[in-house]
Amino acid sequence: VSLHYKVAPSTITSILKKEDAIRAADENSKKKRFAKGEFPDLENALVKWMNQARNSNVPVGGQILREKAKFFATRLGISNEDFRCSDGWFDRFKKRNNIKFKVCGESASVSTELCSEWKAKLKTIIQEYEAKNIFNADKTGLFFKCLPDRSMCFKGEKCHGGKSSKERITLLLAANMDGSEKLKPLMIGKSAKPRCFKNINSFPMAYRANKKAWMTSDLFNEWVTSINAEMEKKNRRILLFIDNCTAHNNPPHLSHVAVEFLPPNTTSILQPLDQGVIKVFKSFYRTEIVQQLLDSLEENVDHKISLLSAMYIADKSWKKVSEKTIRNCFRTSGFIKDDSVIAPSEPDNEIATPNEWNRLTHDDNPITFQEFVSFDDDVAVAEMLSEDEILNQLADDVDVEEEEEPEEDEVPNISHKEAKKMINRIRHYLSRSNVDDNVFNAIHTIDIAIDNTRINNCVVQTTMEKYLKKK
Repeated sequence: VSLHYKVAPSTITSILKKEDAIRAADENSKKKRFAKGEFPDLENALVKWMNQARNSNVPVGGQILREKAKFFATRLGISNEDFRCSDGWFDRFKKRNNIKFKVCGESASVSTELCSEWKAKLKTIIQEYEAKNIFNADKTGLFFKCLPDRSMCFKGEKCHGGKSSKERITLLLAANMDGSEKLKPLMIGKSAKPRCFKNINSFPMAYRANKKAWMTSDLFNEWVTSINAEMEKKNRRILLFIDNCTAHNNPPHLSHVAVEFLPPNTTSILQPLDQGVIKVFKSFYRTEIVQQLLDSLEENVDHKISLLSAMYIADKSWKKVSEKTIRNCFRTSGFIKDDSVIAPSEPDNEIATPNEWNRLTHDDNPITFQEFVSFDDDVAVAEMLSEDEILNQLADDVDVEEEEEPEEDEVPNISHKEAKKMINRIRHYLSRSNVDDNVFNAIHTIDIAIDNTRINNCVVQTTMEKYLKKK
């Protein structure tokens, strides 16, 4: 291409990087050039602040935005003579950033018109991708230790910090449009080095930590970069839909992942995972918690849920979410590649109350199982930047601290002999029921893995002994 048009390869690369902006400008005949405005840093800070406020359901009107523009101008050292926040500047700023104001306080509700416009445009956006290569990623907060008797204490809790944040994690979940692939979750906790992780070398999902157990720009960029590397190895290109929360605002350059932002303040309708996927995942998680609690009560032992236990339960719960549920939720959000009618909600999107629930509760219990599943739906899951942090981010000067918090017991070591006894007991337990051959094949695979682990450990030990003798 560069030889044909007699331009440098770097020019072609630059044009490809700006493809979306060029196409958008071409579609809008009113825009004759790419106007960034006279004060790009001010505008970037203002847009970040506005998106964060809208995503937190904080009403943002024109007057509030203009006052905030004056504030950022002062902080950036722009004099009143150079920047007056005139009507003309404000109108141009809104056009440059496609900002529209409906009614004061509209951010708390979803614009039906905006959703309809987006769904109409969505078919064009996804038409070049197969359903298996169209993904949505979404975050959810989870009070991983919380039992039914304590859930009412946290109901409606935003959890911006404080003691309760120690019992909360944030999970990033992602799945594709046809439900055939669920990516490994990312778990974000508060403790950088949980004691229960000691001597554990294999985890079912990635784990990161910061002081508030929130998603941050650095963590999101690390995650999406790892997904990009994974897709590059497979020579596969995917389209990833995400909301425009602050943590997603500065994605890195990606060769095999195209990032598409959902319109602000529409995720309750347009975000596929918000249509029932996360709800079903949480129902599986809390059903497992209820079952474990009952087992502990029957054995008369204390019921403890460590961060590692929560990770295993979350992994199991995520794997149990069906392809059918995921497909249905994508369709409900308007992700349709043909002109067929959106299917109604399917039965497996509904949360069934487990039988064990009635054994834990009484008629006068103030909470239902459905409330137990969803009591932490409104928990904050992403960094909320102050004005200073927004300005610092413009200079790439964001630093998220982590701290070590030894708060949980270590997982006791298990000998090879004990592991073999456990697998044999599981095999014996299942042999008393009519189970599929695949189950016994899985047990056989685990049995071999246990033996291989012992062999590998012996090899390492022998090698170390030989090395020490030479010394």
